[in-house]
Amino acid sequence: MADFFDKVKQTIDKGLATASVKSKEILDTTKLKREVGTFQKQRSALLEKLGNIVYAMFLRGSGFDEERIKETCGSIGRIDSQIKEKKEELEQIHLKALEALGIVVCDCGTEISKGVKFCSKCGKKVEEIAESVKGSSDNE
Repeated sequence: MADFFDKVKQTIDKGLATASVKSKEILDTTKLKREVGTFQKQRSALLEKLGNIVYAMFLRGSGFDEERIKETCGSIGRIDSQIKEKKEELEQIHLKALEALGIVVCDCGTEISKGVKFCSKCGKKVEEIAESVKGSSDNE
């Protein structure tokens, strides 16, 4: 009977740990997705501004003011970099959550749970996947 209660306790503990990890992941990703959305709105506004600048210059027929165009394009490039950085942060948050749950991601993209010996999609040994993940995190 004690074994039964131990198993129930382990299952509950695992469920609580999973809920904790997932809720933290959701909170962190929601914040970052909001930031990405803000950057994307700024990017759209700058693209519209750039189009308006170029079109106004075209209508005047007096040539293009390359400095204004370059300045706006530079701003768009900086926002693109910020969006890329935030998306990379989102990926890292997801990978850390998976790691906390004991899940590894195979090179083919399949998420593999504890206790599984081979990837169900490509057949790679989980030991090899874990070693490659550990090696890449040691390099960071």
